[in-house]
Amino acid sequence: MRTKLWSFDTVVVDLEDRDVTVKLVHERAFAEITVQFSIPEKSLETSAQILRRHAEALATDRILDLASFVDAP
Repeated sequence: MRTKLWSFDTVVVDLEDRDVTVKLVHERAFAEITVQFSIPEKSLETSAQILRRHAEALATDRILDLASFVDAP
């Protein structure tokens, strides 16, 4: 079984500007990554729990995209 090393610490959504800030923390090293992005207005039409999951998924995609760029030769 794969060990989970990163956990979501906070997800902040500015409803007026539609800006999202997601902070992840490494379980062992306590390193922090903060990802900020904007979401479309349509995303605000869901519940807070679904919006949080959506924001976490988008942040994960952005981190994986960055990691693939860094790992590229």
